[in-house]
Amino acid sequence: MSKTLRTVMARNPDIRKAGDICIADLVADGGEIAGAVGWHLDSGAPVAIAAKATVLATGGLTRLYRRNSASTNMGGDGYALALRAGATLIDMEFVQFFPIGHLAPRLVGMDPIMWDPFRYKLGGRLLNGRMEEFTSRYGSDEDGKYVLTRDLATYAIFKEVEAGRGSPHGGAYLSFEHCSASALRAAFGPVIDRLTANKIDLTRMPVEVAPIAHYHMGGVVADARMRTELPGLFAAGEVVGGANGANRLSGNAITEALVFGRRAGTSAAARVKQIARRDLPPKSTRAALDLVAGYGAGSPVSGNLNTAAMIEHLQAIMADDVGPFRTGAKLKRALDGIDELTAELGERPPGVLSSRANGNAFDLQRLEWFDLRNMLTVARAVAQAALSRDESRGAHQREDYPQALPQWRRRQRVRLAGDALQITGAPSAVASMAPS
Repeated sequence: MSKTLRTVMARNPDIRKAGDICIADLVADGGEIAGAVGWHLDSGAPVAIAAKATVLATGGLTRLYRRNSASTNMGGDGYALALRAGATLIDMEFVQFFPIGHLAPRLVGMDPIMWDPFRYKLGGRLLNGRMEEFTSRYGSDEDGKYVLTRDLATYAIFKEVEAGRGSPHGGAYLSFEHCSASALRAAFGPVIDRLTANKIDLTRMPVEVAPIAHYHMGGVVADARMRTELPGLFAAGEVVGGANGANRLSGNAITEALVFGRRAGTSAAARVKQIARRDLPPKSTRAALDLVAGYGAGSPVSGNLNTAAMIEHLQAIMADDVGPFRTGAKLKRALDGIDELTAELGERPPGVLSSRANGNAFDLQRLEWFDLRNMLTVARAVAQAALSRDESRGAHQREDYPQALPQWRRRQRVRLAGDALQITGAPSAVASMAPS
């Protein structure tokens, strides 16, 4: 689908394409979105874009986690951009984990979530480190049919690892050794040859799998025409929140990308026809450009800042304390860690943009600074919303509050009030106990 879309765009002379641009902030003008400010990675030059309509199609946030199935640019940028512009987020605590993401041996150039359809089609067996089937211990005796839901499979694997019965790399085994070579070939097709190139022979060996961050049910509030509450700003795909509730059915993500994308594009095009001209407001544009360049108020950051290590640290915090199974103590510890990383990051990027051509070409430290700025904001939104929800529902599982409670049949909304996140929507009795 991506190849088809890129081909159509490339053949359309009316579409102007601009790549390698890191968008730092949306620019608001009287409550409406007038465009965006960023910088060009190839040259380091600041970029200001006036727009009659802006569509957020930035995907989800699963890069926040140490192990994930997303591309490396899915760190929740769209959520952070929308928040800072004044939009509302919804359902931020609901992160879906895929139970059998590939763990070992090394798999090059293949999708880490590839095993799911073959497991159901062929009856792939989940085994612990002792080579025992174990899902019946957790309320589901699959009896060779393998109908275990994602949430329950994730729970079962985590608990086996916690009990010391995990596979060598900290997951479980997935075995197709009971299947014949012909059955595997019929099911996998040419994928078998790619597995062989990775030195994986499914007739002779199991693979190791473990839960992996896969999808986010939360996101930016939008209506059925994909309009946000900010005129001029539209959203499409996984960046949209509220379509799935507390969990998502398999296959819905592709549908969302196509349906929401078409609706967002149609709505944005209709708005463009209604507006004669759009200019960027000088004051807010200047502030965003100063941030991109490294000027302005706020604490500067040392040029020795190890942004790559900070991203790894944040991913570890989210995986260990804001993963599939949460507790109040873990979530508070995560928020403390996010606070420490935020203070370390500072309020503006290290150094200043050079006035020379290519003086800051592909400055990855600067890029990671902007990535972290967004990732830390979004990580806080997930952890804070999860801490507020004192129950378990859908993909959000609190081990200290294991039951779904009727008073929590409601959605939490996240807004930015100054520099602080504001969570609303909790039942009044719970809200009075929620930490500030």
